[in-house]
Amino acid sequence: MLDTPGVTAPTGLLGFPSKLQIQTINRCNYTCPMCPYPDVAGGREGISLDTALFRRLIDEVRAAGRKVKLCIMLQNEPLLDKRFLELVDYAHAAEDAISSISTVSNGSVLTPEVLDRLMTYERFFLTLSVNATDARRYQEIHGRDFWKRVHGLLTGWQGQRQRVRLSFVLDSASIDAARTFQDYWGAMGYSVRFVPINTRVDSVTENARVHELDTSYGHCHYPVDTLNMLADGSVILCCNDWKHLDRYGNLREHSISEVWNGPRMTRLRRAAIDGTLRDHPMCKECDYPIRSSQRLHLEALVADVAVPTAAGKGEVVFHEATVRCAPDEPPMSVLVWGAAPEQGSVSALFPRTREVPSSLSFQFQIGHSGAFNFGALEPVWCRARVVPLNADVDVGDAVPVRLEFDPSDEAFQFFRWYCADWSAT
Repeated sequence: MLDTPGVTAPTGLLGFPSKLQIQTINRCNYTCPMCPYPDVAGGREGISLDTALFRRLIDEVRAAGRKVKLCIMLQNEPLLDKRFLELVDYAHAAEDAISSISTVSNGSVLTPEVLDRLMTYERFFLTLSVNATDARRYQEIHGRDFWKRVHGLLTGWQGQRQRVRLSFVLDSASIDAARTFQDYWGAMGYSVRFVPINTRVDSVTENARVHELDTSYGHCHYPVDTLNMLADGSVILCCNDWKHLDRYGNLREHSISEVWNGPRMTRLRRAAIDGTLRDHPMCKECDYPIRSSQRLHLEALVADVAVPTAAGKGEVVFHEATVRCAPDEPPMSVLVWGAAPEQGSVSALFPRTREVPSSLSFQFQIGHSGAFNFGALEPVWCRARVVPLNADVDVGDAVPVRLEFDPSDEAFQFFRWYCADWSAT
């Protein structure tokens, strides 16, 4: 039980979440058909998160000596909480604990004045779920007639738009509409995010997905990097669990570290890393598109370009990676052309213009298109021994090398699973 605000410093990369996703109220004012809220959560009793608990969580992150991303939104419309600006203000002031703050809103209660205020927080990022370029589609997607309000706000707002992103839920029937959406809002200076439709663990049964359920893929970032807390303080596994089938403790009674490092969450984290997460009942049929190749496939469909081929098991598609020869040296690029993740190594082409070092730091990142990053972790550097290889073919201005990682390294244990899904940049 948490009797005092004292916090034990976590150990290791994975001993503390790198992202907090917090629900401050459990209400929404829309009835979107692709969202489980109307059927699953609409009749629940209204709950608001205690402001003191929100502040305590931010203070815990600081006391733990960590820095996390914060998302003030979980299965709700966050701007219905009249304390929203107050909460952002407190979190943004904790520069040593909160690296960025984000939320996702339907924008129905947003005003130019509030939008201006939010943009004064330089580490705040706003995503607005718009999904349309006309009133008919907006009504069809959202079930509410707020098009004139939202459209008028976004077209008339004179503020800087770099940190305002507009999202579009994508299914197999909406590829053309997605292209129109991207062109329409992109011309106004807004960035666009495509959100693939999924069933939210069977909470929505009518879907026309553009990706296939890959039951053989048992990795996921959620148990590894994100702590999801509901307004009553209870922790659920991830944002896709709308039925709240499983809870992992309550942050009104326990600290972040206590819940995060509890035996059940620790076992799920291990399963997510090892690729056995589908043994967990809730995750068995989950169709959240966690594979980076699925996201690349969707982006390619919208862009009407050649669809990248996903790497097969044990293969790595030729792509660029980042290394650093010494902590005080700037990063540089190498070309990766093979991997043996179970053995803890990758093959790369090192520029001949540089002396090949005996060791270097390799930057692990999830996602290779630059257009998305579904993990919350910042880029992580993993130390590797460099072994020159004999080249059977001429590789020009490069030296073939093998980068050998320590399989017991915590960073490598987490990131090795994405090696089987590397795709071309």
